[in-house]
Amino acid sequence: MMLSGYILRITLLVIFILFGSNAVAQIENPQGDKVATTPTDILPKTMSGSHFNEFWNFQFYLDNGMKAHIVFSMANFGRLKSPVTGVRISIYGLDGQKVYQLSREYPFENLQLNRDTFEFNLNPRQQNVWFRGSLDDKIEMYINTAKDGERFVVELTIDQIQQGFKWGDGIFRIGEEEIGIITHIPHARVTGKLGINENVKNVTGSVYMDHTFQNQNTTSLMHSGYRFVHHKDAKNWDVLYFLQPKGQMGRQTLGYRLVSQHGNITLQGITGIINVTDGRAFRDNLPQSLTLFTTSENTLTLIRTQDLERYSVLEQLSWAARRVARTFLGGDVIDFRGLAKLTDSEGREIKGAYNFFLVN
Repeated sequence: MMLSGYILRITLLVIFILFGSNAVAQIENPQGDKVATTPTDILPKTMSGSHFNEFWNFQFYLDNGMKAHIVFSMANFGRLKSPVTGVRISIYGLDGQKVYQLSREYPFENLQLNRDTFEFNLNPRQQNVWFRGSLDDKIEMYINTAKDGERFVVELTIDQIQQGFKWGDGIFRIGEEEIGIITHIPHARVTGKLGINENVKNVTGSVYMDHTFQNQNTTSLMHSGYRFVHHKDAKNWDVLYFLQPKGQMGRQTLGYRLVSQHGNITLQGITGIINVTDGRAFRDNLPQSLTLFTTSENTLTLIRTQDLERYSVLEQLSWAARRVARTFLGGDVIDFRGLAKLTDSEGREIKGAYNFFLVN
């Protein structure tokens, strides 16, 4: 059994080398090992130039079975549209399997950014969309806004935040373009309130958060991206995040995996993938099983086991905003979320949540 597993890994590695070698010069990963983040790393890295976009992606896994994904963003579409900030919210499991989704944009000039308190206030006139606080202490998040008669209520406190990391300087390169990835919160505790209208729950659980930024429209260069989050406790977790550029035939990727085993934290770069099988998710055809190649020369297998929700960014926008976003992004960005299983090179199965997004 061990010999057959070894032969399989060698075979997959040969396929990766043969079919992926033409893209090596186009993708450059950071140098070095993991580097601990500081509280100031959460501040915006862009905010200037004719094009930029930046995302702070929070994923909440709650003890009562609910899940919430909240993404704060800022973007400059160049001459197509004035710069904006935004928030996207998705809540699953509040009452059965229904998914509540919302997307909001605000004029960029309204952003109230306090670099001392790390406050991101997107709508200061109403004080209803913000998060603030230091990664070495706690972060508070407040959202109270409505869509189609559904009022989204988010009052959350994030504390017991484990040390965040980036790979080297956190900068990846695709040709001449750069993209930054930082894992600010691999694991933390969350408490507070979450719900819709009068159906607001007191919640506890865990949270993961990463930060992606670029000064040019590298989104249009992307085919897809993948996150996997496994939380057992503060000292035992497994998180990965990688992006697949267009035109790489599913071979070369940029991103990494962070693993904490009893507090011992390691980083593995995710340098390439092979799409082993496809499967349907809602009305789309997505990778069902992926083999991942890492800088530690091991392979991982990632398998979708249950699909819970589909979120189209463009479907949440007006027709005019949809047209601008499609031109800027290179297509619709569709998020798929659910459950998955990660198998490491030693055969250990790790259950967690997945977030696959596709630029279509």
